[in-house]
Parts: sequence; C-alpha cells; structure tokens
Amino acid sequence: MPPQSALIVGASRGLGLALVKHYASTIPPSNVYATVRGHVSSDTFPKGVNVIQDVDLSKEDCGRKIVNGLQGAAVQIVVYVAGVLKPESLEKLDWEGQVLMYKVCSIAPVFVIKELLFASSLSPDAKVALLTSEGGSIALRTEAEGGGMFGHHGSKAAGNMVGHLLSYDLKQRGIPIVMIHPGFLKTEMTKNAGFEQFYDQFGAITPDEAAKPFADFVNQLEPSQSGKHWAPLGGKGIGNAEEVLGKEAADKSGPLEIPW
Repeated sequence: MPPQSALIVGASRGLGLALVKHYASTIPPSNVYATVRGHVSSDTFPKGVNVIQDVDLSKEDCGRKIVNGLQGAAVQIVVYVAGVLKPESLEKLDWEGQVLMYKVCSIAPVFVIKELLFASSLSPDAKVALLTSEGGSIALRTEAEGGGMFGHHGSKAAGNMVGHLLSYDLKQRGIPIVMIHPGFLKTEMTKNAGFEQFYDQFGAITPDEAAKPFADFVNQLEPSQSGKHWAPLGGKGIGNAEEVLGKEAADKSGPLEIPW
C-alpha cells in the first residue's frame, strides 16, 4: 500500500526533484511537500505539490521553517536528500566548504527530525530516510581510490552516524530510519565535481531511474532495517563493490546493506 503523504527535503533538482515527481504520481500531489533553499519557478514541480521555500539547511532554523510550512500536516514519509559536494585535495583544502558540507549533511538532519517529531509533524507510521551515499562508508574507501575529498566523505560518514543514533531515539516511537545510497547518479552535482568521466565505467543512472527503487525501499521499510546503511539497487553504482564486498554482493540486484 503506497504512503499517503511525503516530505522531500532538498527537492529543487536531482534526486530530490525526481522523488517529488514520483510521489506526486502515486499519491495526491496535495499530500506531497517539497523544500527548496530559495524560490523556484511555478512549473518546477507537478501541479498541486506544496512547496516550502527559503529553507536553508545550513541555518539552525531550518527545521522550524519546515514545520511551519507543513501548516499542521503530519507526513508519513520523510526523505532528506539535500547535500553539498565540494571537491578537495590535501594541497587545496576548503575550510568554509567543509563546514557547509557538515552542516547540511550531518547537522541539519538531526535538527529537522527533532522539529518534525516534537511538532507532531510525523505520522505514527512514519518512515525516514537520509541520503548519505556510499561516500559515507569507511569500509569502501581504499588505497586505490586514494585520499582527498575530506569534507565530502567525512560529512557523509557523520550523516551515517547521526542516522544510526537517531534510530535509537525513534525506535521507542515505532519510526524506522535508514541511510541510503541511491546509486551513482548523473546529476549537476556529480558533473560539477568532475565525476562525469566515470559515468560509463561505473554505470551511472539518472535521478528518474533511481527514484522508484529508492521510494519503494523506503515505503516498505521494516523495523529490523532501521539504523543501517542501504543500497536499494544492490551492488550497482558502488564502484568497488566487488573488490571490497565480494562478487556476490557486487552482483546483488536487490537491497544491499553497506558496511560502515
């Protein structure tokens, strides 16, 4: 049975936008909520979708703004998709960029969930997903891949940790939360980071292709899956899955638990 309502945090483009379109095609658009950092054109989202504007996830008031934008509604599905990706090397570090990545990827999610929870903006059967990607897995970082990208990988790993901790806080309320790697995505973010050259080699997919399996996995979450890091598409889109996890895991087409 599909959910009756959904909130997508960070919905202006990429996977966030694709998820909004997916949910709006399966449930009434008036029950779909999409947050954006600034303002978007009226044709960005399907007609009827509720747009919560001016939600800056690097600011402490982000959760309160989302609650206010819900106007008393309680949502069943919450997907935190927002992220920042700023390439770095040891020779060229970015202090402000790292701070921003940690704010958006690992600090804001906790503040958003806390505000939703205590404002009764989560339905009793709510399910929560944080997009942290395989970039947050320490086990999948290898010497062959090399170092660098400190803020990106560090903030995603921190996102996995806070999601794991939130699972204990939410368990007593019957709300599962998972961290998700949606696959290697062809997005403006990965293109601008210089990853376009790897699209063919590692089987990159479009956000529209990733949206349905992502949503299907979240919709069917079980309590036993809570607090863990998952790849709904299996080994697809994890470049070194076979090297680190083995051929069976790399060839797995269904949901795969990713090691920390």
